[in-house]
Amino acid sequence: MSVKSFGQRQAGPVLGWWSVREGEERLVRSDGASVRFLGFVNPDDERGRESSTDRRWMRFEAAVANRSIELFVQQRDVFNPSGSRLLIWRLDYAFSVQQLGIGAFDYGEWIEIDRLICDALVCWPQWEATGLRPALIAVNGGWHKGQWRKECYRTFSTAYLDALGHNAVLRSPAFSEGPTRRWYFLPPVRQATVDEEIATRERLAAAKPEEVENLVFRLLPHRPHLESGDRVFVPLSQISGRMIWLYMDDDIITDRISVYAKEAGWTFQIGNEVLVGTIDRRSGAAFKFDFPLEGVKSSVKREFGNFPLVFRDRFRDLCDNAVWQWKEARFYLCDRSSMKNAVKEICIQPPKRIRADHMVSAAGTAVSVRLVTAEETREGKGYDGEMISYIFNDDPTLLNRSIWEQFEYQADASSLTDRTTGQKIELREIVSGSGKTTDECRGVFRYCDSDGEYLLVVTRESRKTSSGAGQWVLDHEASRSKNRQSGRQSIPDVRWHEIAIFSRDALLAWPETEIFGPSPSTLLKIGGCFQGRWEPQLRRRQYAHLRTVQSDPSVGRDRVEASALQPWNAIDPDVNVESTGSRVEAILRKLSARRTETAKINQTRRAGWVRADGRAIFYLQDWQTLRAPPDGDAYQAPIFEYLDDDITLRLYPNRFDEYEMESLALMEVNPASVFYGEVEPLPAFSPIWHSQPRRRPTREIWCRLVTAMEAQIERISGQLRIKGLYTAHGYDSAAARTVWLERS
Repeated sequence: MSVKSFGQRQAGPVLGWWSVREGEERLVRSDGASVRFLGFVNPDDERGRESSTDRRWMRFEAAVANRSIELFVQQRDVFNPSGSRLLIWRLDYAFSVQQLGIGAFDYGEWIEIDRLICDALVCWPQWEATGLRPALIAVNGGWHKGQWRKECYRTFSTAYLDALGHNAVLRSPAFSEGPTRRWYFLPPVRQATVDEEIATRERLAAAKPEEVENLVFRLLPHRPHLESGDRVFVPLSQISGRMIWLYMDDDIITDRISVYAKEAGWTFQIGNEVLVGTIDRRSGAAFKFDFPLEGVKSSVKREFGNFPLVFRDRFRDLCDNAVWQWKEARFYLCDRSSMKNAVKEICIQPPKRIRADHMVSAAGTAVSVRLVTAEETREGKGYDGEMISYIFNDDPTLLNRSIWEQFEYQADASSLTDRTTGQKIELREIVSGSGKTTDECRGVFRYCDSDGEYLLVVTRESRKTSSGAGQWVLDHEASRSKNRQSGRQSIPDVRWHEIAIFSRDALLAWPETEIFGPSPSTLLKIGGCFQGRWEPQLRRRQYAHLRTVQSDPSVGRDRVEASALQPWNAIDPDVNVESTGSRVEAILRKLSARRTETAKINQTRRAGWVRADGRAIFYLQDWQTLRAPPDGDAYQAPIFEYLDDDITLRLYPNRFDEYEMESLALMEVNPASVFYGEVEPLPAFSPIWHSQPRRRPTREIWCRLVTAMEAQIERISGQLRIKGLYTAHGYDSAAARTVWLERS
C-alpha cells in the first residue's frame, strides 16, 4: 500500500502532527503515515471471545510510505489486586506476528512502525467506535538488546489532548536512531582517587562552556560509562541519592539528565539543577533552547528550557538501548548535597526496569508521556513492578477475599464479617443490572449484628473513566425508605452512625465478584445524620486505598460519642461567653478582643465554630508564611486550632478547605482528661507521628476534630477534603474523604 503525503494539513481537529479523521476512525501524521481502527475481532474468534474479565481484541492498521501492517491490540478491563482497575490497551506484537505468519519484524521496519503505532495510541481520542480513552498503553514483544524478544514489556502513559490540540506540527518526523547503533559499557582504565574526584568536580564547576569538552575526555578513562560512536553517557555526580549523568554527542553536552538507580529499577528525568549546563558543542557556547524559560535565582545553578525533538529522541535511545548495557560498577562519586562527606563510594547495579518520566515526546510536540520498560513480568517492588505484573498477566485470579485482614469474606454467602466485632454485611439481592463493568448494578445489602439488622441500598455505577472501574453509591436516603417499606422502625442517631461507619469500611473492602462486579474505586454516600439532623443533601466521597501505611487495626466496635452528634455553630461575636466551658471561654474572649479582624474574615472565610454545648471550639488561630517550592513566592496559609475540655490540637493546612492530618499537632492533654497518659503531646511534621501510636491522636480524638471540620460545609459552597483517616484497618495517612452539601 502506498501512502501519499497530504503535504498541507486539511481542515479539522489537530493533535500535534496528527490530523484527526473521526469519520474514518483514523489518525493521519504530517508525513502521510496513518493509524486506523479496523474494528473488534470477530466474537467467534478464539482470541476475541468476550469473557467475564472483559478482554476484547481490536485490530489497527499502521500504514507507512511503502507498507501497511495489521496489528492486534487487546482492550483489557481486568481485576487489579494491588490498585485501581485501569482500562488498558495492550499492543501484542507476539500475537500480531503470529497472525502475519512471520517470526519477527525486521528492525528497521519495526522501529518505524513501533514509533508510529505507539504514538498514535497514546494520542487516540475518545470515539464512539473505540470507547473510553485508556489509562495506559501497554506493549509486549519487540526488538530489545539487539534481538527480537517476546519477553519485552513497555507501558506508556497517555498524552494530554488539550495541550496537543493547541500545538499543530507541520514538519515531518525525523527519528535519529538507525538500526545499526549499538551501545557498549566501558569500565574505567584506572579508578580515580577521592582527591581526584573533588578536583574534577571543581574544574567542571568553574569551566567556561568551551572548556567542558576537554574536561569530559579527561574524565572518561577514570569513570565507568556507556559509549556508542560519537555518543557518551557517564555518571557525573549525585544529589541526595539522585545521580546526575552527563550526555555528549556531536551536537551537545548536557548534565540535565538525572537517574534514581534503585534495586527495583532506574528512573530517568530531565532536571534543572546542573553543574555545567547544556553546551552547543559545535560553537562552544551555551545551548539555545527552542523555548527558553526564566528560572528563579538561587544559590544552586539551574537551567530551564525544552530540548528540541531530535535531542529528546536521543534521550529516549538512552532509556531504550544504552542503559541496558550497563554492568555492575563500584567507584567514587561527588555528592553535591553533602558538605561533610563530599565524595562517596557507590555501586550501580544493572537495571531490571527503566522508567522514563516525561522524556518521550507525544505527537512531535513538547507534550511528553511516561515510558516504563521491563524484561520480566514477575511482580517486583514498587508501583511499576506491581503494574507490569498486573498488565501482562493473562490469567489474573479473582481475589476472593477482603483486601483488609480484619474482614472475612465468605463467597458462598456473599457476606463480609468483622472478626473482632461480629458485625456483618451481606448482599441480599440484585435489583437490576449485572456484574459486567460496562453495566450498572443495583443491589440491596443487609447489615446485621447482635442488636438487629438494617437494609442498605447500593449501586455500582458503570465505568465512566479509564482510571477506575466504577464508583459505588451507598444511598442512605433510599436505604431509609427501604427499611420503612419493610416495616422496620426508625433507629436512633447513635445506632445509625454505628451502621454507617461499618458499612462504609465494609463496602470499601468488598472484593471483586462475578455477581456484583468490580470492587469500588470510590464510595459515594448520599444523605445521613449531620449537625443533629437528617440531611438528604449530604454527600461524602471516600477513595478506596488498598494498602495501609500503618498496621494498627482497631479493637472492638467504634464508640460514637454523644458529643459527635451535637451541631456546631459559627462563632457569634455577641455570644454569652459565660455559657461555655472555661477553656472555650478563654478563647472566645481572646477572639472578641480582635473582633473587627474576626468579623471581616468570617464574611469571606470562616473564623471558627463552637459546639452546641459550648465545650469545644474550632477556629482560625493564626497565619503562617509558606513559600511555593523550590524558590517560589511567599503566601499566607491558615493555622487552625481545636480545643475542648480534654485536648488542644493544631492543624497547619496549606490552604482553606483541604486538610492533611500529617500537619496535625497534639499541643496539650489536660491532666484531668481520660486521654492523659494515653497519648503524648507532639508537634506537627514529626516523623514519629505515624509510627508510634502513643504519640498519635487516638481514634476518639481524631473523630472529634473531623466532626468539627466537616461542620464547615454549612458555610461554604464548595467541597472540603480531609486526607489521613481512621478506618476499620487503623490509621491510614493516604486515605482521603471529600464532604459537601449538594445544593440545587
